[in-house]
Amino acid sequence: MQITPAVFPDISTRPDIRAYHASEIPVVFGTMPAPSTTEKALSQFLQGAWVAFARNPAQGLVDIGWPQYTPNTTTLAQIGNLLNQTGIIFTQGQLLDDTCNSIPTLLGVAAQLTALLGPAGAGL
Repeated sequence: MQITPAVFPDISTRPDIRAYHASEIPVVFGTMPAPSTTEKALSQFLQGAWVAFARNPAQGLVDIGWPQYTPNTTTLAQIGNLLNQTGIIFTQGQLLDDTCNSIPTLLGVAAQLTALLGPAGAGL
């Protein structure tokens, strides 16, 4: 089974919506209905991270190698990423922020394409 970021087939019947509010709860508490070996390993990793944070909110995550977040450095944690399905990888928060900031531009392009293509372009 291939796990895409934050999509667990045993939990979500809608992989198209990706991570949604509270979708991590079964993974954090280990209550997935039929977890794969990968899902169990990620669950154990997350449980360890929550325990580290609960024991020491100021330094617990840093002590296990999870750096304090700064948008322009590689400190944004991507949990269950394809590059590390049982843990986390770090990337720049700014990279994801830039994507979100591009939404108005992308919607404008979609509107232009729809206008050019007529009804056939409505699904774009």
